[in-house]
Amino acid sequence: MDKVVNKYEAVIGLEIHVQLDTKSKMFCRCDNNSESSEPNTNVCPVCMGYPGVLPVMNEQAIDWGIKTALALGCTINPLQRFDRKNYFYPDLPKAYQISQFFYPVGERGNLQVDFLASDRKTKREFSVGITRLHLEEDAGKLIHEKDATLVDLNRCGTPLAEIVTEPDIKSPEEARAFMQELQRLVRSLGVSKADMEKGHLRVDANVSVRPIGQEAFGTKVEVKNMNSFKFMEQALKFEIDRQIKRLEQGERIIQETRGWDEKTNTTVSQRSKEGSVDYRYFPEPDLPPIYVGKEKIEETSATLPPMPSSLRLKAEEFGLPYARVSELQDLGGLRLFVELLDSHNDLDPILLMNWLPRWIVVGESMGHELKNSANPPIPHTEMFTKESLVHFIRTIGEKKLSSSKAQSIYDAMTKTGKSIDELVSSLKTVDSGELEGIVKAVINDNPEMVAKIKAGDNRVVGFLMGQIMAKSKGEAEPAIAKEILERLLTE
Repeated sequence: MDKVVNKYEAVIGLEIHVQLDTKSKMFCRCDNNSESSEPNTNVCPVCMGYPGVLPVMNEQAIDWGIKTALALGCTINPLQRFDRKNYFYPDLPKAYQISQFFYPVGERGNLQVDFLASDRKTKREFSVGITRLHLEEDAGKLIHEKDATLVDLNRCGTPLAEIVTEPDIKSPEEARAFMQELQRLVRSLGVSKADMEKGHLRVDANVSVRPIGQEAFGTKVEVKNMNSFKFMEQALKFEIDRQIKRLEQGERIIQETRGWDEKTNTTVSQRSKEGSVDYRYFPEPDLPPIYVGKEKIEETSATLPPMPSSLRLKAEEFGLPYARVSELQDLGGLRLFVELLDSHNDLDPILLMNWLPRWIVVGESMGHELKNSANPPIPHTEMFTKESLVHFIRTIGEKKLSSSKAQSIYDAMTKTGKSIDELVSSLKTVDSGELEGIVKAVINDNPEMVAKIKAGDNRVVGFLMGQIMAKSKGEAEPAIAKEILERLLTE
């Protein structure tokens, strides 16, 4: 089967809906957060499409659409307009959706993606063109029960940014990496929570396969119902294999919409695919066009925060290996890492990387404890600030503390609220003069091991270090002891 698969290449384009986290809905004043609401309670005549009601544009949604399009490298259209997309479905009461077709927010963008490959070592990079970003309102939600399908209209009118990519993605692995990068991007911008499992970030994929070397695209199939990164990757793998098998059997691929069934791990046919002509787009008569001036674009562009890709690049420039950069990003500490090294260029990047995740986790748990406790441990939280972390890292480096001693100090800080200076001053340590005497004694007691080291066998250094730590009763600083050992061995 591998030989057959290697004859073909996949071509994937994505259509992503990002639910914007505005306070109110797209065209009315209803609360935009319905997650805790009873079905069909967070609605009004506008979002339910009653005859004669008039929509009013949400200015923040317009601004966030422009902001997101700029972050994706799109050219912003100075004229934007809403249109009616006509179709009937049970969760769309007015039988049309207010969307943008002819004049979207932005077009012709590009997103550079880098990610850690499955071997957890290799950095991979690729580029995806962004066809367009446009705004629209969401439809409701169908709830399928055993004997019936129920309709919840709370989500009607929720503002969405729809992002359409070029067919530049070549594998399910790249599709997953792109979606994860997009999730990080919109969260960095503060425009969406972007939780796939909660429907804040939804993706449909257009998938086709073609023999390697063929320029013409194959027949595309749309795949829906992928509500996690894992399921998206599984669905794309299945669909690519399915299409290859059909082509190898001499069968034809039908243009259709298929849904991912996570119970059977297969895609299943849902309906034939509509074209844009079937939606009968025409300008929305109840909303005026939007004019975006050059000043507005420049002002919005100037407020964009550093993008995740630029943070990763900076972290690499500071000397952190890409695998550690990826790890730190997954832990949520990459931005703080870069900020601290930008403002304190004497910090050791590796030490900071090692301690930052624990600092964030403990700091968050302390904050939670303070919030929920009747008698909060007030002294502790003062330990967990940026300034305290910088002081902690510097002290570890200056005192050349071993990882075990640094850990014991860290634990004591979280439990007692004492400062690092208090805890370091109370440490039992061997002074450098006494330590040098211990190292000399170990060298004199182990002439065979010393001879092996001088002959180039550095594997036995660990044995000598163990002897030094034993003689010092564990009170020697390993880094200092090793420095003395290496110096004496070369004399």
